[in-house]
Amino acid sequence: MCLDVKDVPQDVVLPRGWEKFGLGLEVGPVYPDGWNSFSNEFSTVISLFSECLLGTVLLLGDAVEMAYVFHDGKSFYYYVGGAPVEGRAVEGFQLERLPGRLQDFYREVHDGYTFFPARSMGPQCLCDQSRISDLVDEDGGCHAENWITVFSNGGGDYVAVEADKHAGAEGLIWWHEDSASPELGIDIFEVMNAWMGIFLEDTKSREELIAGNY
Repeated sequence: MCLDVKDVPQDVVLPRGWEKFGLGLEVGPVYPDGWNSFSNEFSTVISLFSECLLGTVLLLGDAVEMAYVFHDGKSFYYYVGGAPVEGRAVEGFQLERLPGRLQDFYREVHDGYTFFPARSMGPQCLCDQSRISDLVDEDGGCHAENWITVFSNGGGDYVAVEADKHAGAEGLIWWHEDSASPELGIDIFEVMNAWMGIFLEDTKSREELIAGNY
């Protein structure tokens, strides 16, 4: 783990836009600039960054990742974002099969941004995506071979998009308890943004943590 850019080994090449990171209550949080292009799609998420994000740290392992640190007054919460894809294909599903604006997120911000360690409540890593048809029994009544999961709520439910439908941001919510009746015609960004905001709604602001008012 690296808490400051000066701690990064010289042989580690940082993704574009990751040159600044760190922790601290006294100053504003630092995170990749790519998020700024998604102020409409992830308005609640970015607002949480401004008010509640304690900072970011670099994780060095099999891959270079960035951890986002929050606190709810009792314990820390971590989200982890993978390095931007920047055009490469990922085993299982190709980036090019996703809606155009979602492709932009994977290229410009993160290959997945999910709650650690559950790998849920955020856009899934490309390697974690699956087809809805793989999640149901043969007699489940869901003919969704062409639907690709892009978000898991950690409880068995998914936001999914139709493969190769590049325009717009329309998708569905697949509820595991009602697998034959997915909720169609949703805006995937609206739903993801709302669910991520609800998940972190108890997160304390930096001002609250400094004052101890919780």
